[in-house]
Amino acid sequence: MGTADRMRFGLLPHLGISSDSPGQPCYRSKRSHFPISLDSTSIKTEMTKQKISQIVNSSLLIGGAFLLCAALGMLINPNTFYKFFSPVQLVPDPIPPSQSVSYYWDLKGYAEMALNNQCIAFYPLWPLLIRTLFHPQSVEQAAYAFLVLSAVLFFISLPLLVWIFKKALNHQSLAFLVVLAFSLSPMAIFRVIGYTESFFTILSAIFIWCCLRQSRLHETLRLALVFCVTFVMSLTRPILMPFIFSSIAALGTIYLFDWLRLERRSRSSLLTNAHHYGEEIKITITLCLATVIGYLPYGLFCLHSRGSFFAPFTDQSLWGTKLGLHLELLLFPKSPLFDLYGLYFPILVLVLSLFLVYFKVRNEEPLVWIPQSPLWLILFLYPPLLVVTYIANYLRLTSNTNWVRQDEISHPPYQGGSNQRIWDKIKPNGSKASRGASSLTKLVTSDFAQSLSHNYLFWFCAYFAVFHSLLIFFTRDRLYSLGRYSFGLPFFFLALGYLCCCIPGKRTNLALWLFIWVSAIALVEQWVNYGQNQWLG
Repeated sequence: MGTADRMRFGLLPHLGISSDSPGQPCYRSKRSHFPISLDSTSIKTEMTKQKISQIVNSSLLIGGAFLLCAALGMLINPNTFYKFFSPVQLVPDPIPPSQSVSYYWDLKGYAEMALNNQCIAFYPLWPLLIRTLFHPQSVEQAAYAFLVLSAVLFFISLPLLVWIFKKALNHQSLAFLVVLAFSLSPMAIFRVIGYTESFFTILSAIFIWCCLRQSRLHETLRLALVFCVTFVMSLTRPILMPFIFSSIAALGTIYLFDWLRLERRSRSSLLTNAHHYGEEIKITITLCLATVIGYLPYGLFCLHSRGSFFAPFTDQSLWGTKLGLHLELLLFPKSPLFDLYGLYFPILVLVLSLFLVYFKVRNEEPLVWIPQSPLWLILFLYPPLLVVTYIANYLRLTSNTNWVRQDEISHPPYQGGSNQRIWDKIKPNGSKASRGASSLTKLVTSDFAQSLSHNYLFWFCAYFAVFHSLLIFFTRDRLYSLGRYSFGLPFFFLALGYLCCCIPGKRTNLALWLFIWVSAIALVEQWVNYGQNQWLG
């Protein structure tokens, strides 16, 4: 961490280090005006304490915000309080079973697996932990044990996520906001009421840390840890297809951008480029093997008990999964609104990232329309309207504008020697267009976009969220649980944090805060619905 970074996080004033001193840092004693030299060990110790303090404080704030939302939900509906803290079922399920009201919902299936090992649509590791740690004797005891353990893991995961996101994004305040958005998402309720999200979040955080270059692990150790963590994750949730797709797509993306940098593209250059990504190739192969091998124990158990190696997939197909195209889902999710966000937001993050990184790699500045009014942020509440309105305005501006190519003599090319030409915007009458909200401007991004072109972890996280969006859209007649797949796990939020690093500024922070406030309101509503035994996602 350089001097500028220390000043940013307030470490220099805390240590009494003179930032303008080019030599060894010094500390001025309160009793004396003479500088006392500090060794590097003392400085590192103080910096470590400062970092730990930041992580703890951020975790307490995030945890407190989550508890505040839960408390508000319990005040609105006191049944939520009694249900959450009760070790027994307070209200019997309706007879016959209802599709809109249930006391335990899918948690009952996990509870039954904790009592008796069986092959169903759910995966075995989470129930195995409950069976081993709590030894439940009834569905009620198992369900309450799930709730207790998941709530404990939720608060354990907070400092872990803050630390890892800070390491990945190298930005303390942005890491705090992204983890806050993740923890106040309405799908965060699943991390404390007994579902796999709490345990899988910790596994995901460890997986992210293993894949981070900043972790500085030896290659062999990194691959071994990635294999072990992925193996455990594959016994917790169905990640076979998402992980294989995301890892291969991430590898292909970074390879494509590297290939675009080459002036001369040939078969030999393709092979030469492959040697530059040996570690990413090994991680991809490791992930694919770990997900396949990780399913083997459960698949063999299902083959022995039910006569089908793929029995869990068969059970999941009974949930209404069928290949088809339902265009109405682009406008109406036929489920909670956050399921519609789960369809649009991951795709928008991926498309915008590809757009920014492509032009950064090509050393070009595309002309785009950037809305000036903060009222445009309101359109994020209904993404279809946001997309349609933006495209319509962009097409209107481009159709009303003429373009003239200026000579490169008057406009020298950018650094790097590219033959990029500069395009100026001109009104139909030939005069230059005035700058304003209704004009196209050159998009200038930070240099961080260049680093994303070869960031394997970022592309993996982005494709992981997009995979679920496309899978649900093309296989179901409604977007049930899509918000849970997208916002109940940290992958989308890490990808969002990386994207925010490319477009820093007040508008980005304002959009994040808007998302956080809307999420917090929806989280309160989730707690109210929880007390009414309604479907949560």
